[in-house]
Amino acid sequence: MGAAFLLNQGCFLVDTEVPLSRFGQTMLHDLDGHHVIDVCGVGERFFRLREGREELGPGDYEVTQNILRGVEVKVSRGDFRNGFVCTACNFNYLLTPMRLVAPWEVPRGVGLIEYNRYKFDVELTEEDGFRFRGLRVVKKPSFRQTSRFQVDNATAFIARRRTEEGKEGLLEELRGTHAALISL
Repeated sequence: MGAAFLLNQGCFLVDTEVPLSRFGQTMLHDLDGHHVIDVCGVGERFFRLREGREELGPGDYEVTQNILRGVEVKVSRGDFRNGFVCTACNFNYLLTPMRLVAPWEVPRGVGLIEYNRYKFDVELTEEDGFRFRGLRVVKKPSFRQTSRFQVDNATAFIARRRTEEGKEGLLEELRGTHAALISL
């Protein structure tokens, strides 16, 4: 559910159980003590740069920068009290069953998404997105600046994991091609 949500948020790489560095980051909250996030996505954020900087030239420029979006899934009050990643991504979300935590209990800047297990359903849309029922954003997250080091390390971890998973499929494809060439 968290991965599909992040894909809808514009992430182009999404994976689960991604380790995030705490290097150079201050803890936002007492609950912010973990370094592995349940679901992490890499997406782009558009920035508008204005005229006035000599190296840019005249006019406005729109540039993109990779950012991290993270979702922590909590299924019980005890799970919530055990803590979660609050500050390691540019946008941090907490995904819980309905009314597990009140919005004021969620640390500042962290978004809250609630799901209703009785009404939950998801379907693929024509635009290759997901349409959710029984899922709602109760509190939006705030953008938090994080280091390029953090974004690059998370992106590299996800890409390496995906490459390793893809090697098995590539090996099977190569064996199939080899078998087809031998039979010629």
